[in-house]
Amino acid sequence: MSKYTGSTCICCGKRFTDDDDIVVCPDCGTPYHRSCYLEKGKCINAALHDKGIGWLPDAPDETPVFPASAKKRCIRCGAENDPDLRYCEQCGTPLVNMETPRPFNEPGNGQDQQVRQNYAPGMNGPVGGTGVTPVMLNQDSDIDGVKLGDLARYIGTNPIGFLPSFIKFGKTGKKISMNIFAFLFTPVYFMYRKMKGWGIAAVIIMALLSVPDMITMLASGEYDIKIDLGIDTKSRDFVLLTQVVLYMTMVLKLLAGFFANYLYYKQAKRDILRIHENSEGKSDDDVNREIILTGGTSLGYVLLGFLIYTIVSFGVVVLLGKII
Repeated sequence: MSKYTGSTCICCGKRFTDDDDIVVCPDCGTPYHRSCYLEKGKCINAALHDKGIGWLPDAPDETPVFPASAKKRCIRCGAENDPDLRYCEQCGTPLVNMETPRPFNEPGNGQDQQVRQNYAPGMNGPVGGTGVTPVMLNQDSDIDGVKLGDLARYIGTNPIGFLPSFIKFGKTGKKISMNIFAFLFTPVYFMYRKMKGWGIAAVIIMALLSVPDMITMLASGEYDIKIDLGIDTKSRDFVLLTQVVLYMTMVLKLLAGFFANYLYYKQAKRDILRIHENSEGKSDDDVNREIILTGGTSLGYVLLGFLIYTIVSFGVVVLLGKII
């Protein structure tokens, strides 16, 4: 007997039988009669997709009750969730334990044929030997030549915020994912994550772009400091310059927001590979400790960034004052 037998097709309202030709949404698991799915052309169980939860067989009288021992405890808020859920109902954090296997988009351990039979065409699932099929990930899983556990150790704080993007970069080759903190605090973010090269470049560029605003501020005496550099801050050319600088700043911040995670992933991969190449004679604990110390975060680099920013911005203003 199929596990779908007796459950209801949400398209036609009829119950599935053992003889029905059934296809399944690869994202939420909702089953359909093949003819029903072809009629709709997509999964219509929007409620499950919005909540990020999977389909469960029909319960005739009551919702299944799980024992407390089977509950999934959220690592962020501590809420207990049913074991079939993939995301915490309270805060939305993925209910993923890095010590346990989890699915990903690669051929899967003898289950490929079964998955091919159940996925519906046109639903981002495998069809006739193409598409994506699940595998299991753990700390030793290879992400483009680097172990997933090493990436988590390198990240240090907030690994759950980075690892999904790192896995996507390593497995799909994509480079874009949004990092709101890199967008809002570009130089600070790069320096905080020990991305020294990108951080110093961002600090210098942002400092140079801040010069027109600083000249305007000093000329206005807004902060009880008035310095006349001989520049007409209300002239058409200067106003145009400030507008161009504003647009350039926004473009750079957007680029940082979209590509910061990928740049961080490339740095993490490079540093981890270098550490392992030089690990001859070292214990696993020593290697892990070196990965942790190389990665992580640094407030010292943030302070260095502020110092460079101040020196560059004020230095340019002083230089302009002498030239003019």
